[in-house]
Amino acid sequence: LKSPMINLSSFALFILLTISSVNLFASSKETNLNLENDAIFLSELATNREWLDLLHYHKIGLFSFFESQADDPAFFLADNGKEDPLAELIANIEAFNNSDYSENSAICLFPARLHWLQSKGLFSSKLIKNCTAFTDWFNKIDAKSLTLAFPAAYLNSPSSMYGHTFIRIDRKSGSNSLLDYSINYAANADPDDNELVFSYKGLSGGYPGVFSVLPYYQKVTEYSFLEARDVWEYELSLTEAEVEQFIRHTWEVQNTHFDYYFFNENCSYHLLTLLDAASDRFQLSEQFSVSAIPADTVREIRNAGLISKAHFRPSTMSLMSHMMEQSSSAIKASAKTLVEDDVDITSLTDALSETEQAQMLELAYQYSRYLSVRKKKDQKRQAKKAIKILSARSKIDSSQVFSDYPTPKYRDDEGHHSKRVEASFGQENELNFTQLGFRIAYHDRLDNLPGYLKGAKLEMFHAKVRHTEVKQGSDTTSLEKLTLIDIASYSPRNDFVTPLSWEVSTGLKRPEAQHDELVAYLSAGWGGSYLFGQQQFYGLGFFDLNADDDIDKGHHFSIGPKIGWLSQHENWSLNLELKQNFDISGADYKARSIELGLSRNLAKHWQVRFNGQYLRHADNQYQQDYSKSFTLSLMHYF
Repeated sequence: LKSPMINLSSFALFILLTISSVNLFASSKETNLNLENDAIFLSELATNREWLDLLHYHKIGLFSFFESQADDPAFFLADNGKEDPLAELIANIEAFNNSDYSENSAICLFPARLHWLQSKGLFSSKLIKNCTAFTDWFNKIDAKSLTLAFPAAYLNSPSSMYGHTFIRIDRKSGSNSLLDYSINYAANADPDDNELVFSYKGLSGGYPGVFSVLPYYQKVTEYSFLEARDVWEYELSLTEAEVEQFIRHTWEVQNTHFDYYFFNENCSYHLLTLLDAASDRFQLSEQFSVSAIPADTVREIRNAGLISKAHFRPSTMSLMSHMMEQSSSAIKASAKTLVEDDVDITSLTDALSETEQAQMLELAYQYSRYLSVRKKKDQKRQAKKAIKILSARSKIDSSQVFSDYPTPKYRDDEGHHSKRVEASFGQENELNFTQLGFRIAYHDRLDNLPGYLKGAKLEMFHAKVRHTEVKQGSDTTSLEKLTLIDIASYSPRNDFVTPLSWEVSTGLKRPEAQHDELVAYLSAGWGGSYLFGQQQFYGLGFFDLNADDDIDKGHHFSIGPKIGWLSQHENWSLNLELKQNFDISGADYKARSIELGLSRNLAKHWQVRFNGQYLRHADNQYQQDYSKSFTLSLMHYF
């Protein structure tokens, strides 16, 4: 941050405070300060980046101002502390100087600010240990180091579509990380709000964002079990002094609210601001000016050289899938029967070898946990059955009957960057065109796969502008498509879990059957997906709604089936899709299409892609017509 011009009223306030309290600094420094030199000294302190970080003076978003992002008046001691860092500095010095060490005194509420002022030569005689509540809490946290946790993206929750990050505080005296504490920032949402209301308020700052300090096992349970999300854990290389200052500042903000914004002032961004406040060598939040996606914030921490080691924690769903891959059909059938039906364990184990018995029981236990915790189904019954399964397993000598879950080759922060630009050329109905595209976020099914979920797509604000060469007449340049949001989750089904595959998309597009018109659209679909080796096949029923005054009857509503084949690999991907639209209301499109997409990675952040489409549809006289197109694109991620 550049140093701001100090407000004249703040300077005048400083003069008045100094004149009215001759001994203001007598006890705060070993020697009295000269008035003229003190004014310069405090002006420099007030514009010091560390002081601004402690007050959360950061800028992010399209419309941002030089002020603190903290929106809680209790976070400031000066009336205008949110807008004026010098006024807040003077108010803090006066409050610290007159502190009585009560639990609500400034010196006990803001220990990180005090510690920083001590490092600048002020308040050397003030001892924070007299603040009982803070010192007891600080000792209970018992911080030795910090670990950043990054649960994978979860498309079924609007707040977790891009993933989430929080920090674990590793204890000096601890040997079990599940008993450590964690620091989390999230929107304090109304539980009665539906997902549409939640999305609107999350985008517009309608919720207060709050920091919470919770036992780590609660977060692991939430993400690994309830949401079936794998978790990456990154050990951060901070000094002891930086860790302690991080904890002090956490105490300062844990009861402070910040307006929550899904795209920028979110969970991951505010963890960066906490780290920035811990040391003068961190400038992590300054790297984000418009938006902050969790994976990008992890990359920034990695680029700053703060990650010393990474550890992967698979979810219950991942562990169960891994066991199923190593189990025979008989073992899987027996495990499912044992959990779902009231049968005697011995009736299922007698025909199995000792190793197969152990495999069946371990798989059954994981499935029981899935039904009880994830699905919240027959929890009391499943708890009793789990005890019986564990008891039977303990009587079998075979120690390890499944291989360890393999650490993924690529971490979630090692994938392509979230923004993308594309340059394309192609042909549609014998007319050549060139096209430029820009996408703010984040990933589609043909993008470079490493570091991302298979079968998942999440795109926001994806614009395409096309220039078409007309053989007889003037060339045209127009907006081809503007996708506001396009989400698809094709989670494959198996013998134990049957997730719903779904997709939803909205924005502006040019319908295949009336390409001259730009219409508002909303489409969605639901169905199932199945995995055979590395090949994924899906089938969905969908609806498509177009609305515009210039299309026939002002709208078009259709439903129909969609089937597809998706083959995703480290260096290339293929998607073949067939779709049939049955007209229900409005214009008659009579559309049937087949589309092929093929991509090849050139590097982590570069890709070449081919798309081809064959479409049968109704023309302006509602006679059957056809069109074909192909596009060759070069993609760059940044």
